[in-house]
Amino acid sequence: MYQNDYIMRMIEDMSAFLANVVFHKNAAAIEIFDEQGNVLESGLLELQLHALIGEGRLNDAENLLFEKIAARPDPAYLPVARDFYAQLDNLSDFALERAGFSRDEIREGLEEIERLYQQG
Repeated sequence: MYQNDYIMRMIEDMSAFLANVVFHKNAAAIEIFDEQGNVLESGLLELQLHALIGEGRLNDAENLLFEKIAARPDPAYLPVARDFYAQLDNLSDFALERAGFSRDEIREGLEEIERLYQQG
């Protein structure tokens, strides 16, 4: 039991470290695990989006985000969505263009997310 807790803390610490180094952000804002060490759905989505952004698959990441929200508009997805668009906004114009994405799409996507959560 204690060994599992230690391993879970190590995973959380490593996730926070990587988020800070790679994405220059504080990962503590979005929880990956609950108190029992189970992966939260919002935390899993956060990790999936990070991976897709790292691969330059921004459109796939945005599609995944909207699919998850459409299937289950969990309020915990809202900070994940905001963080996702903040990460995209921090990318260079060259990186966005190379991935087939634009600053207008970032703005439109974030506006759509905000609209979806205001309706619900």
